[in-house]
Amino acid sequence: MYISIKIKNNIFIIIVYIIAFYLILQKKTIWINIVGWIILLAHLYKDITHMKYWPKWCEIIGLLLGIILIYNGYIIQNYFIIFLGIIKILAHIRQYILEDNIYYY
Repeated sequence: MYISIKIKNNIFIIIVYIIAFYLILQKKTIWINIVGWIILLAHLYKDITHMKYWPKWCEIIGLLLGIILIYNGYIIQNYFIIFLGIIKILAHIRQYILEDNIYYY
């Protein structure tokens, strides 16, 4: 079954916002809340301005956010947050190397 890139992008956007709210609503650590707010605000800005490409410096920030998620997810023993951190790190390393603006799919 073929799914158009526009539908994939819309599904991805919904997932990003759900994950951002999930991180914001975590009660055990403020650092995960901050990461959630950063993801939410960055993606809102990207979507509102119709930005096509993230600036190169965003890859470093994305890596740092992934590290924060892994570290704090480990502290609170939330393996889903650890998984999100690993995925975030891998996506930003991939983008930094390949520079093709494909992060997750």
